[in-house]
Amino acid sequence: MAAALVAVAAGAFAFAHSGGGHHGPTMNRSRESHLEHMRMMLTRIGASDAQKSQIEGLLTPALNDMKAVHDAHFAAFKQFHEAISAPSVDRARIESLRASQVKALDEASKKLVQAFSDAAEVLSAEQRAALVEDIARHHGG
Repeated sequence: MAAALVAVAAGAFAFAHSGGGHHGPTMNRSRESHLEHMRMMLTRIGASDAQKSQIEGLLTPALNDMKAVHDAHFAAFKQFHEAISAPSVDRARIESLRASQVKALDEASKKLVQAFSDAAEVLSAEQRAALVEDIARHHGG
């Protein structure tokens, strides 16, 4: 289960960084694609409509947080470009930008892991095992 959570968390960070990744060009569509994919996976493992609804309620705020991290990351990235193209390189500013991004990603990852842990508790042990198998198949083993 831990490996599945790590895989999903890594995917979410890729989602936050990529502007939508392979699921689409916008963050909102990508979030919806992630939720739709999760619904399909939950259907395959036999989750009830109530479980699906509860899990979606847990994951939606975490995915919304990833959009906020994405937006902040690209704002910081622009500031980084400005800092390195300035006549004088301000190493303290660059370090501050780096540290703030590490902190923001750490906080977002904590929220994301909490959301996935909460969602995992909605499922039975058998459903979680089936979900891990489904994730492994989806990611090529």
